[in-house]
Amino acid sequence: MNRALRIIFSRYGIVVIILVLVLGVIALASQRKQTPLDGGGNTANGGSSSEASSEAFTEDDGLATENCDGDDCYPEEELPQEAVDRSVEFAEVWLNPNGYSASGWYDTLVPFLTDDQAELMQGVDPISVPATEITGEPVPDGLKVGIPMDTGTLTLTMTEGSNNSTELDWLVSAIDWEQS
Repeated sequence: MNRALRIIFSRYGIVVIILVLVLGVIALASQRKQTPLDGGGNTANGGSSSEASSEAFTEDDGLATENCDGDDCYPEEELPQEAVDRSVEFAEVWLNPNGYSASGWYDTLVPFLTDDQAELMQGVDPISVPATEITGEPVPDGLKVGIPMDTGTLTLTMTEGSNNSTELDWLVSAIDWEQS
């Protein structure tokens, strides 16, 4: 037994083991089935795989718009007015006009936030809010709403969902601040 182990763990034994493993991987790789994206082989109906792959690429995936060129080939999602209104409601509460303490302010924000965003806001002090008033109309852009304020722009990413406080509604999933 000791002699067999000495042979296996010698440099020649290790080279033989590695060689067997490499040949095994090559054998397994050459035996795998070819997919239409491989560019080779035949399909079950006797046609070439290039025909099958062409058909796979022409199927409608629901994202691209018809007759488009360049970067304009994907439709932009637009928020409904109720999502924009909900973002403004959040911004009004975020400004803390009633002077709530940190925990009271947090409790007023929770119905507007996704669970993940609510977790991030936990422990934030309302004194850190860098603005005091909304100064313009909200500007929707895709799934985001920019709300101009006296010292910058509050950008909220909106998503439809529910949390522990709210049934299905538009919720704030991300908060961003840009100082002006």
